[in-house]
Amino acid sequence: MALFAGLVRDQLVALLTTLRADVGVRSLKFDRLPPWVRSARIRFGWINSSVVAVLEESPSGVDQYRMRGAVDTDVVVLLDTKNFEPSGASLQAGADPGPTSLMGQYPDPRGSRMMLSAAQPAFFDCGFAGYHGPRMLWDLFFELASEAATFGPVEVRFIPFGIYLHEQDLTSIPHLWERLGPYILEHLTALHDSPVGDYYARLNTRTTALTRSAGPLALAKESGVIVLGGYSPPDLLTELMHVRDSLRVKGYDAQLIQDLPELAMMSNEEKVRLWTMASRYCVMVDRSASGHVAEFMILKEQRSILAFLRPLGSGSTFMIGDAALVDINYIRIFEFESSPIEVLDEAIDWAESLARVRSETYNKAYPWRTNS
Repeated sequence: MALFAGLVRDQLVALLTTLRADVGVRSLKFDRLPPWVRSARIRFGWINSSVVAVLEESPSGVDQYRMRGAVDTDVVVLLDTKNFEPSGASLQAGADPGPTSLMGQYPDPRGSRMMLSAAQPAFFDCGFAGYHGPRMLWDLFFELASEAATFGPVEVRFIPFGIYLHEQDLTSIPHLWERLGPYILEHLTALHDSPVGDYYARLNTRTTALTRSAGPLALAKESGVIVLGGYSPPDLLTELMHVRDSLRVKGYDAQLIQDLPELAMMSNEEKVRLWTMASRYCVMVDRSASGHVAEFMILKEQRSILAFLRPLGSGSTFMIGDAALVDINYIRIFEFESSPIEVLDEAIDWAESLARVRSETYNKAYPWRTNS
């Protein structure tokens, strides 16, 4: 336990540093690789003698580490949910000492969804079955469909890169990289040189050069969704991430405002206006009062399509939401019992229907338009 508490973060730092150095040696372009390769948000925990870490994009441009500490199942780290004791594991890590990988097909979510249907599951049995070689997860959506009310009806997270390491392999990063490096670099090179690399390059264009041409703006209006709501306490932020990743599993480029680029001369209000106006529609989770109350007024003013998700019979304040009752058609309230995921499909159907009607109506109304 002391080894994990004192060294895991430092070992993960060393592993990422080595990976990036070898990416440079291979002359791979970072903008054609998964964004976490450039800068990562890393959350990690350990189950007995096994460490599990998840690496996601860090929009701040610097690595950020968050320790979950000792947990009872890898699902706690994968989904970033509350700790629980598992009733069983979906897969055995096995006795194979070599690195192995499970790979998805992101950005196409088909075939990349891992459903965990047990009430209290583990994915791998790492931490319970002795030594295992390094195990890696690439571009997978994890969905927890639970009957236990404690965990809600469903939680979803996208795992760009996850890794399981036994404590025996953490004692020497150079030795570990000798084993891991060829697998990781081979996969990253294949992504770099494939249409997936083109996708990452386009995504990078969207977030760094939105206004340079019509191309990135058209991409944003085709698949961009902004998720809004409260970030504090942490449970609310985690819930927004579940909504974001539920949208991503359906093929949207869903983002939280806090994760989008900052421009020095732009106020926070201007940032909200820029990204929400450039996106196809917005989803707002309204549990308790926060900055999203002001964001609601911005979206209402600029006629952004907004799916407004709030708990049944409650919400942050009666000062927002009532415009959708009678006066306007581009905001709609969707009430849920325990989780906003319950009504997300209905909200998406409504938002897409309105987006299509808008496109058809505006194209007919403006005679100079030639494209539908």
